[in-house]
Amino acid sequence: MILTEVYGNIQDIPDLASWHVETAMVKSDDLLKAILRVTSDHGRDYGIRLEDESQKLENGSAFMLGPGKLLVLSVIPDEVIVITPSDMDEMGKTAHMLGNLHKPVQIRDGRITLLMDPVVLKTLKENGTGFTVEKVQLEKPMQYANLTPGAHTHTHHTPGAHTHAHHAEEH
Repeated sequence: MILTEVYGNIQDIPDLASWHVETAMVKSDDLLKAILRVTSDHGRDYGIRLEDESQKLENGSAFMLGPGKLLVLSVIPDEVIVITPSDMDEMGKTAHMLGNLHKPVQIRDGRITLLMDPVVLKTLKENGTGFTVEKVQLEKPMQYANLTPGAHTHTHHTPGAHTHAHHAEEH
């Protein structure tokens, strides 16, 4: 069965107890895909092909399988690094470092969260930046910062430097 439209998020569906729910476990980066193959906890295979570009997958995305039947996506918990900068200076330095390393992040409530990465861990330790390592179920996929609308280009001023453009749809 090919599913082409997100019915809603499981958190927004009233009277959930009246539904038959199948769950498919997905990796957080699968949420960025418009085409995906999943297997439910009932052993059934489903294809997901979002036809509406405005629809995005997230933890809890639900698809109608038939009357009273849903398929719900559940994100497998990821090991992440959570950085809580002590002040604006540390926030700026950390954000600059992560940008230079091209790491997708989530920034919320003064915390920077990114997927586990040994290069980032080593760099944070060398700089004395405080962090924790946690296992969390991401609601939305990590994304690259998109600070300006449209495309922007930047150059790295280091040995082996390169220039490239990032487009909004890549973020």
